[in-house]
Amino acid sequence: MELKQQAKFDLLVQQLERSSSHRSTTKYQLRVAALAAIGYGYIAIVCLSIFSSLWMVRWAIEIAQKRPISLDPSQLWILFGLVAIATFWVQSPSLSDREIHRAEFPELFAVIDELRERLKTPKIHHVVINYDHNAAIYQTPHFGWGEWHRNYLLLGLPLLQSLSPEQFKATLAHELGHLSKNDSSFTGYILRVRQMWENLTADNNLFIFQWFFRWYEPLIKAYSFVSIRDREYAADALAQRMTSPEIAASDLIQTYIYQYYLQECFTRQLDRQARERETPPPDVVTQMLAALRQPLDPQAAQIWLDFILSEATDTDDTHPCLSDRLAAVGYPTPKSWTPTPIERTAAEYFFGDRLMDLAVEQDLRWYERHQAEWWRQYHHARYQHEYLATVNVKATTTPLTLAEATIQANLTTELHDTSLALPLWQELLARDPKHANANYQVGKFLVSRGHMSGCVYLEQAIALDPDLAISSCEELYKFYIYQGDLDSARIYLEWRQQHLPKQWRSRLERNLLETDRFISHDLEPDLITEICQKLANYPAIDRAYLVCKPMQIFTDRSLYILSLKIDNSSSKSARQRSKAQSESDAKDLSIEMLCDRLQIELNFGKRLVIATFDSHRSDTTNYRDLKLSENIQKIAGARIF
Repeated sequence: MELKQQAKFDLLVQQLERSSSHRSTTKYQLRVAALAAIGYGYIAIVCLSIFSSLWMVRWAIEIAQKRPISLDPSQLWILFGLVAIATFWVQSPSLSDREIHRAEFPELFAVIDELRERLKTPKIHHVVINYDHNAAIYQTPHFGWGEWHRNYLLLGLPLLQSLSPEQFKATLAHELGHLSKNDSSFTGYILRVRQMWENLTADNNLFIFQWFFRWYEPLIKAYSFVSIRDREYAADALAQRMTSPEIAASDLIQTYIYQYYLQECFTRQLDRQARERETPPPDVVTQMLAALRQPLDPQAAQIWLDFILSEATDTDDTHPCLSDRLAAVGYPTPKSWTPTPIERTAAEYFFGDRLMDLAVEQDLRWYERHQAEWWRQYHHARYQHEYLATVNVKATTTPLTLAEATIQANLTTELHDTSLALPLWQELLARDPKHANANYQVGKFLVSRGHMSGCVYLEQAIALDPDLAISSCEELYKFYIYQGDLDSARIYLEWRQQHLPKQWRSRLERNLLETDRFISHDLEPDLITEICQKLANYPAIDRAYLVCKPMQIFTDRSLYILSLKIDNSSSKSARQRSKAQSESDAKDLSIEMLCDRLQIELNFGKRLVIATFDSHRSDTTNYRDLKLSENIQKIAGARIF
């Protein structure tokens, strides 16, 4: 969705949410259903128009030849029916994780049965375990005798490991609450309509669909978005009724806290491991479960909670923010929170001695699904080491340019200890006091060691680069919390809160769409020559185009688009090297690695997007819409290589 559409979408969602207290749920659902029917109706009209056109062509040929064409009308109707089915069909998500059964874990199914009885929900046909820190309800169409849907309950093993049995019961009540009063059937219907339109418009530029979708998409998304969010609040209310306000609130807080912990700590540890070993560990899920059993640092957990509570409900997620969800269940926003040790987690309680067996099974699934990405990360890190070594050698004989010195400092920071890179960043600051990343890195290092002088550098980074604002505010907030200066800490927490919506919209604006407006780049000829020299090192690149996309959020920071035409034969060597991957995966991997290397060498940071395409529409093209590449090529002076 482009920025203007997003703005209209946000405004419509706000209007619908403001009127939510004055609308009848049934009446609103009818409006949403009617809007969904309009989408189906439009496609039906298009299909009928095509069918009618074919029939008219047949009739015209008969008149011209003065003899009937031997074509059974039923054949055209059969063709029309097949086209309509292919158009309207939306594939359900593949749920191939480990299914568990009542005979294996009767205590868990007893709790599910109890909540189903109290909530009056339909039958749960399948209970599935995976390695996500999440729980969810899915409905898939089913045309079996007497049943129209199959209900799947997905339970993430790490989520159960981070909650007590009582807290998990609240989570379970929330998920089952989505099935109460058949809410899930209606929501699933709306989601399938949205998915159908995304499928229709994602891989083609048919005008008859595109122009309608630009009008229709914000409407169907906004109405369905509000409907789905209402159900989140309703499910939270049911979780509170099935347990208590205190348990429901503690379940929400604990879930958000441990999700933050996994993202900020555990996942970053995995990323560091991916730089050092070619294959992932065989026991990632087991490690995750063990990490979730370790007590959290109370002060770190409080800081994470402060960050989470400072976030506002937005249109990026149908789930409301934590503070709004707590308020909705009547629980006051906690000013302080200390993680309570769990004597026996929900995973340990319900799975008992079988927990480790389930973990080993999920270890294998995680390994199989992440092996290719891990391999790419490892080889990317190897290239970073090689490139850093080249720059370091050059630095011993020739003074580095500012760009080369920045690359050296960036790679040293990413691959080694921050203290090792500190002199490099300080040298960069001496050469350019307004170097945004140098200010950030020096400031971050100093405040982490408790030095007040680092605050000046971080504030300078905020002023120089909006992309560094949120992380700088977080570092300043943590510094003042540890110093005991709560008033100053609160200022930076508010700054962070103010920057979040703008940062999200800026990221959205950096997505490339075929409707984007591009202009000629403004780079100096010497820099273009340097870029071309780097591109010449990659035989796979057939030609290159460079343009600018003007930004509406941060108007002084244009986005550069480097569009590369990739030679189709360039993937042959990659397919030979990658024994573990299929041929298509190997081709994708080679293109991704090429883009990764160019991002390092060109040193544009987040201000550069590299788009690849080939002569034909292909699954391996990063931006499959050839219209986008055509628009880029039309800009004067775009071709540089």
